[in-house]
Amino acid sequence: MKNSILNQIMTPGMENYLKALIQLSGGVGVQSSDVADALGVTKGSVSCMMNRLRDEGYITKERYGLVSLTEKGRKEAAGITRRYNLIQSFFVRILGVDAATAAEDACRIEHIISPQSIDRIDEKLEEAERNRDVTPIRS
Repeated sequence: MKNSILNQIMTPGMENYLKALIQLSGGVGVQSSDVADALGVTKGSVSCMMNRLRDEGYITKERYGLVSLTEKGRKEAAGITRRYNLIQSFFVRILGVDAATAAEDACRIEHIISPQSIDRIDEKLEEAERNRDVTPIRS
């Protein structure tokens, strides 16, 4: 069942781990314990998810060593991070939602939003910047 279609579906949990890995890594490997701390989960949970992400080709993992994103993992994590940042920025800068609420909402929405909607959010943010309707901030 390792290569079944069911195993290849990106879940919100997998996305959260990839986003945490790219944020923590700075281009280098990350200790599993750092991921556990960042996500507020147990080391056992991290171990299980790291095995799944490794099996899916998103990371490389040394036994008791560092976890690193593969090219596939970096691409996926970058897309997740882009969605999160755009949604959060849109909520704060266009809608005036407070930063904490925007961050929580963006974390939930990033998993289900369509590519079309995220592209439109990006366009609206760029349009608002051009029209000086918001302070130019890009991540």
